[in-house]
Amino acid sequence: LVIGLCSYSGVLFGQAKKVLSHPFHGDSSLNLSNSHNLGDQPLRELAPDALEDVGLSTRFQLKAKEETGLNLYNDNKIESISYGFELDSVPVCDLEVKVHRSLDGQTTLMGDLPPDPAVQASKFVWADKASVQKIVSQTFVMASLGADSKVLSQDACLYTENGLKPVYKMVVEAHGLIYEVVADGNEVYRFDPRHFHANGTADVYEFNSTDGQTARLELPDMDPSGYLVNKHFQSCLPTTGGRALCKPGDGTANYPFAQSATFEFDYSPQSEISKFTQASVFAHTNQALKWLEDHGYQNYGTAAIKLLPHAVFSNNDTNNALYQPATTTTTPMILVGDGDGVGLQNLGTDGDVVSHELGHHVVYHTVKTISGESLVLHEALADFFTFARTGDACLGESICPQDDGRSYCYKPRQCLRTAENDLKFGAAGLPTQAHLQGQFISGMLWDMNTKDSIPMDTLVTLVLKGIDLLVTNSGYKHFIVALMLVDHSDFDGQYCSKILSRAKTRGLESKLTDVSCDSIATNQTLTPTPTTPAVTQTAAKSSPKKSCGTLSGSSSGQSASLLLILFLPIAISFFRRKSN
Repeated sequence: LVIGLCSYSGVLFGQAKKVLSHPFHGDSSLNLSNSHNLGDQPLRELAPDALEDVGLSTRFQLKAKEETGLNLYNDNKIESISYGFELDSVPVCDLEVKVHRSLDGQTTLMGDLPPDPAVQASKFVWADKASVQKIVSQTFVMASLGADSKVLSQDACLYTENGLKPVYKMVVEAHGLIYEVVADGNEVYRFDPRHFHANGTADVYEFNSTDGQTARLELPDMDPSGYLVNKHFQSCLPTTGGRALCKPGDGTANYPFAQSATFEFDYSPQSEISKFTQASVFAHTNQALKWLEDHGYQNYGTAAIKLLPHAVFSNNDTNNALYQPATTTTTPMILVGDGDGVGLQNLGTDGDVVSHELGHHVVYHTVKTISGESLVLHEALADFFTFARTGDACLGESICPQDDGRSYCYKPRQCLRTAENDLKFGAAGLPTQAHLQGQFISGMLWDMNTKDSIPMDTLVTLVLKGIDLLVTNSGYKHFIVALMLVDHSDFDGQYCSKILSRAKTRGLESKLTDVSCDSIATNQTLTPTPTTPAVTQTAAKSSPKKSCGTLSGSSSGQSASLLLILFLPIAISFFRRKSN
């Protein structure tokens, strides 16, 4: 997949066409150009012609997806509009572009254009759905997810890897978790997990069990039923069949539901551990959301996120937690295991766990690719929001066991992950597992506060608004440029040099050779450098039916990745096999 950044203007329209570029592949250029001649034209009217001028074939139709206007009351100084593409009414399933225009008229484009079509969409031949579902089923078996998967939707579209391919984009459920699959009758191209009234109180740990005593946390807008439900979250429980039960009258859960007619949830962490855990997960998630909203977060959505404490994952794993985004038929969900006391512990009572998972919900609003740099960025930003909220560079300090057993903590017996690190992109010691690798980004942001003196509230604003500028598969370069754009728009560029210098200190200099504060302020032309995306291993037609990948192993360097701790998805590793 190739994504990128490009800006255009009345001056650029008369020049040679520029294609968008990507932080993973470098086939095209990134341009930031002064658009003062277009400043008075409505963005919706400007965007289609501008896309044609930078290379979009007239054979494609634009489908507007989302539009955000200027709103000085809400301090939104960058207006945006996003588009998908269709060829003869057939959608392109893997590309999106966003056009951004700041208050001073700078117009920037993020995303990629589809390749020019060689034929009409009617000339493409789609495989029969049964063949596609068969190869997808084989892929689930290879992923050790079993053959019991259910296709929830299957839509024909065009995939842009090495030209235009007729494929199906499918939403598939397995073991209660949702996956998005792009496949034809010969190959699986993408296999991405998609796993993000009255006031009450809960007496739980403010942060975690190392607090020593509980604190009374507010629970806003509680449902009159007295269960742990409000407009943002709904507490659920697992059943013996592995189903999430969210309404007590609909079945029998493995644990009693926490309920209080007075909306006061006060349970003993020793003798009432299940209800205490339910109240903790609910209270901590509400606290994390309130903090985000206090810092300007506005993209939560309307659907309540379901919360599932006591979750059990594949192979009876309880040392995990994850966020699963919504589908057309399901609402988002955060699942939290208990920990087995050997690998991890106290997952349901440590506020950092659900804070991290809610961070994925924030990032997933724009970045929906769960692989390569996009995945590392997801993990890093979810960690950063937790570090910023608590003011503590140690994430998950109560979940690391104190013995020398199967610990998955970056700092054994101390922290699952830490922002106080000196990891650098491209360095020999950089971990390969996404959560651990993301520490070089979260550490970079932490240093911007502790070493570069950017106020933490300002930094959170830069990150939150920067996320809104990203596209579905943005990576490191997009993120740094987004921070600089928000700094330019909201803070007159006063932090630009610190942002850029710190990013280069953390090893990103090779990706930012053409990026400078002058290029942001004066809109000079920029040319990005290529990187290599992560390999996605998948099933292919006639592939041997055997388990492969790295879901289990003994390498100490990979131990943390094997249990996918606090992962946005259940990550899967396969080998891509071409058809014989």
